[in-house]
Amino acid sequence: MLSKTGITAGPVSDLDLEMNATFTTNLTGTAITFEDESASTPEEKTKYKMAFRNSFGATIGVLTVKLVGNPEPDVPATVQKVARDIFDPAETTGTVTLLDPADDTYERVWKQAVNQGRTQIVDNIGKIDIRVKAEAGYTVDQSVATATDNSLVVNYSWNDANGTAIVSGSVRFDSVVRAYTGYTLGNIRIIDTDSGDRRRRR
Repeated sequence: MLSKTGITAGPVSDLDLEMNATFTTNLTGTAITFEDESASTPEEKTKYKMAFRNSFGATIGVLTVKLVGNPEPDVPATVQKVARDIFDPAETTGTVTLLDPADDTYERVWKQAVNQGRTQIVDNIGKIDIRVKAEAGYTVDQSVATATDNSLVVNYSWNDANGTAIVSGSVRFDSVVRAYTGYTLGNIRIIDTDSGDRRRRR
């Protein structure tokens, strides 16, 4: 997901967000649903659902993700948006409802402004909202592998009653802003909210 902000004088900054959800399983019934909720505003918003099913068609676990990119200009500006998705297995386009309630959740709100001198031109915002659930007879574990200024990796494992992992993998969220000549980057501001831990702000 790439959002390019510009003013009359020329380009200001690029907001580049990348989400990668990768899982390993012997199950053959994984289903992916994709919904694009983006409008004509600068905000780009997409939702994803992965349902892991056994050979009988019964769901053992579900993952939903909402990804948002939103440059918020403080001056008259134009925002060009480009989004690209790759799915394996192939996705189905439809309505995605975020899990509520969920067994575990993780949300990151990521911000970085771009300035010209002491004037803020645009505040670039990226958000990811991850929610998981295990069906009866299974459990799901969530653990944070990486939580740096520009990268978040959250690991997941769906286990059977014996504690054996049936599905395992991770969701990765990378975020970066590039400022053009004549502009400077502000500090990165992050709020991470982990259902298994307290909120962390930096």
